[in-house]
Amino acid sequence: MQTPFAHIDTWIFDLDLTLYGPEANIMAQVRDRIALFVEKHFNIGSDEAHKIRHTYWKKYGTTLGGLMAENKVEPNGYLDFVHDVDMDLLRPDADLRRQITSLPGRKIIFTNADAPYAERVLAARGLDNLFEDIFDIHRMQHLPKPAAASYDSLCAQLDINPARALFVEDSAHNLVPAKVLGMTTIWVNHGTEAVSSDTEQYIDQEIADLNDWLSSIHTIEGTI
Repeated sequence: MQTPFAHIDTWIFDLDLTLYGPEANIMAQVRDRIALFVEKHFNIGSDEAHKIRHTYWKKYGTTLGGLMAENKVEPNGYLDFVHDVDMDLLRPDADLRRQITSLPGRKIIFTNADAPYAERVLAARGLDNLFEDIFDIHRMQHLPKPAAASYDSLCAQLDINPARALFVEDSAHNLVPAKVLGMTTIWVNHGTEAVSSDTEQYIDQEIADLNDWLSSIHTIEGTI
């Protein structure tokens, strides 16, 4: 590749709402499963469960973080429960696979979900056996993005030079620690997140669709 990505040797991708769009309805199902877990765990009503889900998410970054810290919930059973969702709306994307395959260097998934769920999503999208590694919530010691320590662990454990890495993510605030480390940052903007001027300075490029962006850089760089 030539400029502007000639220096990139590690391509890091978020999973949900990055490697597929919001129309697949996966995250809405996950949110409902989280609330259902909370409802069952505390034996409370649905409305109260959603309030607890949201409160823990705001305070700890994930509902799981709050349940572990305040209620000693074991993470594996929780993650199995909340990720038991219908993936029928996900479809294989041969073009996306081809374009990611054509990127020079390493390809890595960095997700607040766990690896078994990530593998199911990748298989449903026809992207299985494409990524070198899945750095998941367990390997983050359950400190989700945007916890800076998890980005440090990602780079240390996988021997990533942040100055030669690029991170694609749909949550703008999750790009902040990556940029602080020196990564090139790409925000997939679905039009559902308002970005402050403070966050905006950490985004190198804003895109609307991963496929279109990959196609454009391959065209510019002449790699396909």
